[in-house]
Amino acid sequence: MAVDGAWTIKFKTPGGERQADLVFKTDGESLTGTFDNAELQEGHTDGKDLSFKAHLTSPFKVKIKATATIEGDTITGKAKAGIMTIAFAGARKTA
Repeated sequence: MAVDGAWTIKFKTPGGERQADLVFKTDGESLTGTFDNAELQEGHTDGKDLSFKAHLTSPFKVKIKATATIEGDTITGKAKAGIMTIAFAGARKTA
């Protein structure tokens, strides 16, 4: 599926611009993988749009809930962490 693979995203936080690595694997509408090595939870996709939760531990502990859309080799979305909603964008990693 078009979602499967490794991705790099960039986003701005109060502490400056950050980068994260995502890995997605689909099985039907089920989405599994990692967000900076944190296991995805409650992952779902329809092949273009996706959503997931993750419990990050670095640079600090935070639970996130993310939604994103994939268009070809580009990903854009938003992640809600606490009271903040952070937009992100990125691209599929090439081999």
